[in-house]
Amino acid sequence: MNKANCFVEIWCVSGILGIVSKFLGSIEMSYIILLILLVIDTATGMAAAVKYRRFSSRGLCKFTKKAITYTTSIITVKLLEIGVVSLVKTDLLSHLMVAFLQITETISILENLTILGVPIPSNFIKVLINHLKIPGLENALKMSRSEDKNIDDIDEMIKYQLPAINNQHIRNLLEIKLDVWKTIAYQIQHTMQGEQNDQGELLYYKILSFVETGFQEIKERWKEEKIPSEYIDKFYKKHQPRVDRWLQKAKSICYSNETVQVKKQLVIDSLLVMLYQTVLDAHKN
Repeated sequence: MNKANCFVEIWCVSGILGIVSKFLGSIEMSYIILLILLVIDTATGMAAAVKYRRFSSRGLCKFTKKAITYTTSIITVKLLEIGVVSLVKTDLLSHLMVAFLQITETISILENLTILGVPIPSNFIKVLINHLKIPGLENALKMSRSEDKNIDDIDEMIKYQLPAINNQHIRNLLEIKLDVWKTIAYQIQHTMQGEQNDQGELLYYKILSFVETGFQEIKERWKEEKIPSEYIDKFYKKHQPRVDRWLQKAKSICYSNETVQVKKQLVIDSLLVMLYQTVLDAHKN
């Protein structure tokens, strides 16, 4: 009986090792290069975060999310190729997918190096894209940059304007507030994709829910940071009316006749104005 069990165990282990060996043996160099680029992007991004005192565990979480997303995408495309192999034998789809992800990671690495102070020629990325000639790559990258521009504006406030504020409590208070508003802006950008124009009420109440959740996070993080209550009370007294006015403006935008995409952009633009006003007030006072 023991010999039989031992034989079964050996057979199972041999089978698993055979499957793993076959899989590893079939991994193309392009996938390994993508993994290396992903690791470099994460490392340079964390270095930039340390330089500007923005380091947290979110960088590692982002690496995990990217790895899972990239793996799922590649597997999905591979399965699609297997599904259509009876019609046409091709690896073009997976090659395009991996190439696109490699270029995306390369550009992200170059951006991180620029933040770290490494001199990168300003037209390097444009030349890179023009020489690779990957169909649809330039438009996809332009769309991605356009969607993230508003988030970048808030990041610039945090990185370059807040350090000039001498009072540490005010600086920490604003850094937490801007960081949470950045999350709210991202949520607004990516909610209701492809919805019809008559969804203004739903968009408005979604924005309200994002803001309410954000306020709770701000309070909790202020408490964890041990910011004195007198600073918080003074800040609320001065800036809460501005937030209320922004919510009223957001409501009027949501109920307008514009498309959902235009509404979201107008709401975020007005949000950026409010945040810039808040930072300017902090510098003045």
